[in-house]
Amino acid sequence: MNIKGHKRIREQLTRSLEGGRIGHAYLFSGREGVGKRLVALEFSLALLETKEERDILRVFKGIYPDFREVEPERGLISIEKIRGAQEWLSLAPMEGKRKVLLVNEAHTMNREAANAFLKSLEEPPPSSTIILITSRASQLLPTILSRCQILRFAPLTDREVKEILVEKGIDPSQAEEIVPMAQGSAGKALELALGKGKKLLDYAQELYQGTLSPLSATEYRPWKREKEEVLRLLSFLRTMLKRDMERGEELPSLWERHKLLARVEENLYQYNLNPQLTLEYLELKWRTLE
Repeated sequence: MNIKGHKRIREQLTRSLEGGRIGHAYLFSGREGVGKRLVALEFSLALLETKEERDILRVFKGIYPDFREVEPERGLISIEKIRGAQEWLSLAPMEGKRKVLLVNEAHTMNREAANAFLKSLEEPPPSSTIILITSRASQLLPTILSRCQILRFAPLTDREVKEILVEKGIDPSQAEEIVPMAQGSAGKALELALGKGKKLLDYAQELYQGTLSPLSATEYRPWKREKEEVLRLLSFLRTMLKRDMERGEELPSLWERHKLLARVEENLYQYNLNPQLTLEYLELKWRTLE
């Protein structure tokens, strides 16, 4: 598998395999799109000792009998899915010596599902390994966190993200422009390259450059009501600020804009204010700092 980055984590997992020190549960934590699932699949193949191309393809397609992946439906992992996975774990492996359960976006388990899942972590079935993947570890129950070996995935370097984009057929000059906005996430970079999120990025650039018209600022846009989308807009603005600061530009407004972004982010995270009203406040204040 052609995986960029995460050399330390992958070497740690290899050493645990070679030394026979395989944990019963792992938590792969890090921002979206940095390759956590790819590393989890690579580790799963090693645990299952699948070397034949036919078996590797069966794992990737989710039809290998000793491998199961649980994913959210409509943003939620239900207790029914968890109970189905637990029943599957209780059975002996069919083709090898071990079973591997992969739970993607584990933070989307509702409380009932998470409490039920604890039993599998407290009393792990023999010859099984559980891998949880999350971009929001803070939303998992502390009791789940305490029963897993936690591996924290750092963002990819700009070079690694660019290499991934170019390998996917993205023009190098376009990749160069997109990479800084991805903040170490190849997934986010690919979304931007394929047009998803492009309107949000264009909006951020217009706001940053002072070319956003008052009409555009007040125009209704569905994404303005979504907290995650507004936070993503703030991340674009912060990246642009960082770029100008690194260039040595000494505009007094740069530092004031930095403080404004920090204040708005705090309002969204800590006080759970209305995303649209918060954004309108940001747009109004931003223009006064030009």
